[in-house]
Amino acid sequence: MHCAKRWLMAVIRPPIRARKRGGAAAIRTGLLAALVLTGCRMPEPAPLPPDSFAFAVFGDGPYGRLETRRFDRLLRDVAASDVEWLLHVGDILWYPCSDPAYADRLRRLNSLPLPVVYTPGDNEWVDCHEPITGEFVPLERLARLRAVFFDVPGRSIGGRPMPLETQAADPRFAEFVENTRWRRGGFLFVTLHMTGSGNALGGFEGRTAADDAEVERRTAAALAWMEAAFATTVDDGLTGVVLAMHGNPGLEREPAAWRGYEAFVAALEHHVRDFDGPVLLIHGDTHTLRIDQPLVDHTTGELLDRFTRLETYGSPDIGWVRVTIDTVAGRIVGYDARRVPGWWPW
Repeated sequence: MHCAKRWLMAVIRPPIRARKRGGAAAIRTGLLAALVLTGCRMPEPAPLPPDSFAFAVFGDGPYGRLETRRFDRLLRDVAASDVEWLLHVGDILWYPCSDPAYADRLRRLNSLPLPVVYTPGDNEWVDCHEPITGEFVPLERLARLRAVFFDVPGRSIGGRPMPLETQAADPRFAEFVENTRWRRGGFLFVTLHMTGSGNALGGFEGRTAADDAEVERRTAAALAWMEAAFATTVDDGLTGVVLAMHGNPGLEREPAAWRGYEAFVAALEHHVRDFDGPVLLIHGDTHTLRIDQPLVDHTTGELLDRFTRLETYGSPDIGWVRVTIDTVAGRIVGYDARRVPGWWPW
């Protein structure tokens, strides 16, 4: 078989594909990335620079049997790499929202001989009222999701779990076991439970006041957790902050995409403006590979250039991004996007 390999070495280019809401943001970053497509095997990643470490980012998949096969290949690729953990930013499945489906995803993630840190997406609980998913009650699925994936608060999943700080340690936020944080190389890493589907504001038959109250309380918890993260970073003399969540918060302030995230974006803008170090927001939801700098101080129109957004691949693309951080320089120095070919010969 002829082995075709294509390397694209350039400043990160506009988004590859958007499935849920679409829309391409202008690329305003000088960071260099290698997007690699290969016809025979996954290529070897570039060696880590001195005094650096890397982690993996994945989300919005797998959906369906064929993507699950590619996801298994992705897990093998991650396991063979030099990353220290895998961060899954949600949408671990599409349908059904059943206990066996949860168990299957947990088994696959636990097969990775690394820590896996997971923050929930909308597919695995918010949208579970839909007929194709099994017509579950979303709040019941949320409770079950927490019981399955966060059964040991303060510990990641994966084949080699690592300790995490959890917001649930605060009695005021005892149910939010999924909001976690950990430190590495002068950076504080933080997960926030903010999903797609308008942060769970979408209407559906049978929606009640309890669903509305859940959104309000979960958003308040996420904002408090983010505020605490920035305060801790400053108090402890850390260099930077990495935030991870599922929902695309509409940083461009487009009305259709922004609903449900207004308070989050306003708080993020405030924290970034007042913080001297780098801030990276990682999310999924709109299935568009992009690395850009879309956050602007809306009072002055000034670009907040210490902020970067990474959105990872999403179905039908199954791929992951290796993020490299220089612990001496205190900055992110590389993004290596690694897509599993859709026609991989199994």
